[in-house]
Amino acid sequence: MQTWFNFYAVIGAVAATLTGLLFVALSMNAAAALGRGSTGSRRLAEQAFENYLAVLMVALLALFPDMTLPSFGRVTLLVTGGWTVWVVVRAYQAAAERSAHETRLAAFRQHLATMIGFGLLIYSAVGMALVGKDTRDTLAAASIVLLFSATEKAWKLLNRIAAAERAD
Repeated sequence: MQTWFNFYAVIGAVAATLTGLLFVALSMNAAAALGRGSTGSRRLAEQAFENYLAVLMVALLALFPDMTLPSFGRVTLLVTGGWTVWVVVRAYQAAAERSAHETRLAAFRQHLATMIGFGLLIYSAVGMALVGKDTRDTLAAASIVLLFSATEKAWKLLNRIAAAERAD
């Protein structure tokens, strides 16, 4: 893992910083961002937070000293497996519920990058855990996909908050 140390140190720091910034922005605008119902943006906030936290968790696991590749794969698989189920459930809920912001199809499409990122995480973790294949490059790609997806969701969320404030 030594060759990947700098990558995971940087991407983990970026994910932690952006998570903190998102938390502050939401704290200052909790009613607009976390309101329930068709006008709220709760799911968007959840998706951004979960993507950032997944990147942070993978980075922390990757930086754990002296972990063998199969152990790293098993731990990553255990951590992201349950999370992946929740990602699929949240995508279904987004498509099933009405929203004042977008159509159901558009709401579902917003979850595609997250599902791709988590799919890559699972694929990579299975490769390391069960096959012993070094798929850290795929794990890095998954982290980048999730980081960009989370940042896009956070930006969209902040735009919705600003629009709600302008409407008031």
